[in-house]
Amino acid sequence: MAFDESSVRPAVPGDARAIAEVHVGAWRTTYQSIFPQSVLDALSVETRGAFWKETLLKPVPESVILVGCDEAGRVVGFASGGAERTGQLGCDGELYAIYLDETVRGRGLGTLLVRQVARELKGLGFSSMAVWVLALNPYRRFYESLGGLSISEQELERGGQQFVEVAYGWRDLSVLIPGLNRTR
Repeated sequence: MAFDESSVRPAVPGDARAIAEVHVGAWRTTYQSIFPQSVLDALSVETRGAFWKETLLKPVPESVILVGCDEAGRVVGFASGGAERTGQLGCDGELYAIYLDETVRGRGLGTLLVRQVARELKGLGFSSMAVWVLALNPYRRFYESLGGLSISEQELERGGQQFVEVAYGWRDLSVLIPGLNRTR
């Protein structure tokens, strides 16, 4: 299946379980050889589903949650973004999360989701964006392929182990939005 702009739409509360299934599935496949198995075993579609339902029922102002759907309308990916949370990256926006079902990775949906989050954030008045990515994440080069530059690092703990996260940044959201003139 080819994905295009019509594959991406705003998430609604009824998407909560499907988003949770993608979220948990993506964590289990992406981080299976990275995080301790106990961390992955503790993931729950029910817990994530409750989180996403609450989040979608009470959205944070100036934030966005999008889903990517296949031809049948099934949610196979999602992305969320809003204000940058650390205040230390020199970016005002942040891509909080992007996860895809493993069956659709490498087929363009991730790029569409990132570009649409950038477009939505730009529409909300944001001018730049960062994303935190686990340094060991095998898909981190995806952000580099979209022009993201490494701008910071931090440590995090999962399952009693320390890991490094890398922040990628885009100083101008316009570079992610096809057809939009770059700001000067």
